[in-house]
Amino acid sequence: LDAEGRKNLDLLGSRVKRMQNRIEGGLEYSRVGRIREDMEMVDFNSLVKEVIDSLSPPEHIRISIDANLPVIRFEKTRARQIFANLIGNAIKYMDKPEGEIHIGCTSSGDSWTFYVGDNGPGIEARYYEKIFQIFQTLHPRDQVESTGIGLTIVKKIVEMYHGRIWVESNVSMGSIFYFT
Repeated sequence: LDAEGRKNLDLLGSRVKRMQNRIEGGLEYSRVGRIREDMEMVDFNSLVKEVIDSLSPPEHIRISIDANLPVIRFEKTRARQIFANLIGNAIKYMDKPEGEIHIGCTSSGDSWTFYVGDNGPGIEARYYEKIFQIFQTLHPRDQVESTGIGLTIVKKIVEMYHGRIWVESNVSMGSIFYFT
């Protein structure tokens, strides 16, 4: 093949991979709520550290965790999915040479409010709802590879447990994702 043929094959390969990721993401989304695991006491301090280790953040991103994350009864796999998607997005979209991600939690009576904040690019307010819709992304596929399913899965899990999720953000200063 000439250079043009190789370029077209590479393009085809990347589009096939993108389609495979979308199919897998769609299947993962459809399984949320249908496949349940036993509820157990989950130590969120340990769980968040495990998630961070599995994501292997680059050295230019510093991640801090409040020491007061609770131990609560929850599905461990679902908790992992929530934090893997939120922390993974903060890593993936980080545009600063010295990235910072902070994870914490506050108690308000009978519920917990967790948050994952970063100093990344931020999100314009007009996109706050769009980012939680399936297959929606804010960046062109040639800039950042994304299925547009992660935040949709997080929202589905949170709402399955009668919680809510929202974002507060300042463009170019960062975002904080909250969920109860």
